[in-house]
Amino acid sequence: MGFSVSASAAIIFISFLIAAGTIYTAWSNSYANVQAAREDWYALRLSQLNTLFSLNAGLSRFSNTTTYYNVTFAIRNNGVTLYAPHWSAVYDGSYVTLYNVSDDNVGFLRDYTYVLPGSSVLINVTRIPLNSEVHNLTVVFGNGCWVRLTWYYSSATKGVVANVSRGCPVGVS
Repeated sequence: MGFSVSASAAIIFISFLIAAGTIYTAWSNSYANVQAAREDWYALRLSQLNTLFSLNAGLSRFSNTTTYYNVTFAIRNNGVTLYAPHWSAVYDGSYVTLYNVSDDNVGFLRDYTYVLPGSSVLINVTRIPLNSEVHNLTVVFGNGCWVRLTWYYSSATKGVVANVSRGCPVGVS
């Protein structure tokens, strides 16, 4: 004649237990993922708040010829330790690689891996046309913060006038 009422009730009860176990596991994993994302966000935000760069005593070297000039910027790290291979840069609106100077005219003067607090990074820009045009170099760090160097050649002083600005992205609070 079929199952008895108690056997049917047992099957339904076991089905509810399996469903509850599955729902609890899914909720637990979701909660763990949300907590991990929150911790990553706080670590990134703390890194951004402690990222401080400045132009170290202006530019470190300047040389020119009759048609172009070269400039080397010494950027001083006053904040947390950063990993330089994750840096990218935009020079006058074009993406440039900082580790490979042969493909463009912008790059590190030596191999940098970690940039410690208190140390400086030397970035060289070569073959800049000798005119009064304003140039921009924006270096973006691995945590999203950036430092922008703006300069132009002054024919009156026969030198480069440089300015630095910096910032970090604002996250959702």
